[in-house]
Amino acid sequence: MKTRSVRARLVSSYILLVSLCLVLVATFVTWRLQRQYMTTYGSVVLTQSRIISRMLEQYVAEGERDVARLERLAQEFRWRPDLTITVRSPAAVAGDAPPELVAALRGEPAQVVRDDAATGEQRVFAAAPVAAGGQTVAVVHLSVPTGWVWVQLRRMLPQLGIALFIGLVAAWLVGGRLARSLVEPIDELTRIAARMSAGDLAQSVRPRGPDEIGRLGEMFNQMADRLRATITTVTAEQTKLAAVMAAMVDGVIATDRSGRVMLANRAATELLGWAPGAPGRDGIGWPRLRAVLDDAAAYGRVTAEELPPSETADRLVEVHCAPLPGDGRPGGAVAVLRDVTELRRLERARRELTANVSHELRTPLTSIKGFAETLLAGAMRDERTCRHFLEIIDQEANRLVKLVDDLLDLSRLESKRLSLELGQVRVGDVVAEAVTKMRQLAGGRALELHPAPGDVTVLADRDRLAQVMTNLLDNAIKFTPDGGRIAVGWRTLNGEVEVTVADDGPGIAPADLPHIFERFYKTDRSRAAAAGGTGLGLAITKHIVEAHGGRIRVASAPGQGTTFAFTLPRDAD
Repeated sequence: MKTRSVRARLVSSYILLVSLCLVLVATFVTWRLQRQYMTTYGSVVLTQSRIISRMLEQYVAEGERDVARLERLAQEFRWRPDLTITVRSPAAVAGDAPPELVAALRGEPAQVVRDDAATGEQRVFAAAPVAAGGQTVAVVHLSVPTGWVWVQLRRMLPQLGIALFIGLVAAWLVGGRLARSLVEPIDELTRIAARMSAGDLAQSVRPRGPDEIGRLGEMFNQMADRLRATITTVTAEQTKLAAVMAAMVDGVIATDRSGRVMLANRAATELLGWAPGAPGRDGIGWPRLRAVLDDAAAYGRVTAEELPPSETADRLVEVHCAPLPGDGRPGGAVAVLRDVTELRRLERARRELTANVSHELRTPLTSIKGFAETLLAGAMRDERTCRHFLEIIDQEANRLVKLVDDLLDLSRLESKRLSLELGQVRVGDVVAEAVTKMRQLAGGRALELHPAPGDVTVLADRDRLAQVMTNLLDNAIKFTPDGGRIAVGWRTLNGEVEVTVADDGPGIAPADLPHIFERFYKTDRSRAAAAGGTGLGLAITKHIVEAHGGRIRVASAPGQGTTFAFTLPRDAD
């Protein structure tokens, strides 16, 4: 399309130029012919007026002086119906008479082309004096329309049109040949350039002689050779760079001096939440990151800092930024982004775990050490006191064992190293057994069981499922006062089995609800410690349920009790 457009423009421009020249020539020729015809026509009319005046002079010489009689005689010389012949006496010619009449009164025949005052029509006027005895006794005045001139010119218009048509056809033939000779080399260059842009670099232009187009082809071939070598080198480097960038876990962003992103690897686009496509300056939605890049590009500073979580959607991101080399000043900046959220979480979790384990171990160990020292100091001689202290030491030792066991279970669950012994388990049997076992510890609390109709089976580890129920029931018993009620039930819902444990205890504050499944989190530490809790039961419960492909949730409000519910995928019958 583009090549044809160039050819069309060349041909149309050539034809337009020739047409303009032909029109100008035709206009000039028509104008000159009109002037020549008008001059000739005026001369003819003037000659006719002089002939008539000479004929009338003969009558005047014979004694005829009546102007009306002379005018009737003059009418005999009319050769056209639109010709006007008048004979006027000198006295009849007013002071504002037309110029040809004024000249004729002076004895000078005259001819003028002007508009008729009466009709507004353009006419040729001629006037000649009728002399007798050296004086002008009358004036012969002729006028004829100039339409004859235009009639003659119109007769020539077909010949002029044919000449213009022949000229345009010749211009089209010559222009087309000229355009073809100019556009064909450009067509060839365009085709070869298109093939090269498509990746076929083994292309060259045919030599066309020593003219400008031939030299252009030679330069194009040289450029193609250099381009092939350059692209080969650049492609190899880009392949290496792309492989390195794609393999990097950290995000990399490179910007130019204006802050526009030139390069961003996959890790950076995912970290910044960019859509597919090359983002511009506005694509960097983190103001502090944009400021660090601008500072490095403007002043060449190397910086390393942690971006504020308010900009990074509560993620912790470290950025290391350095300037890119340029022509005497930085040509841009490059930043390496590292998401350290998980690393910081693990560090915090490790610190919290250490602190919590130390705290949980300190209490029973201190108690054991204190009672042991008391016994060694002499209390062991009193059998009753010795037995009481040894029972306390045994309780604290059991508490330590339970804490260590819970820690080991939680560690295996979190590391996905716990193997489940899956089998067909009836939910009703597991729940009923857990309720029966925990009734002995319920004391004055009512432990109610609301079984669902029919047998419901799931693919689960029976022992781990029983551990979940035990933990939930134990937790409900601890925080339900005497005289309270604990309801346990299950139901099928949307292809799942939902088990609920609800109590009418004091409930959980809204601020504590998001954290109750965390390790060592206790809503009431004094009561939990008194009841022997480790703060790991709900965390273990959550991991066991999720290991079975289920979910666990809690609903509670202060003073309105607490309901724990977990779901498991129902086994296909």
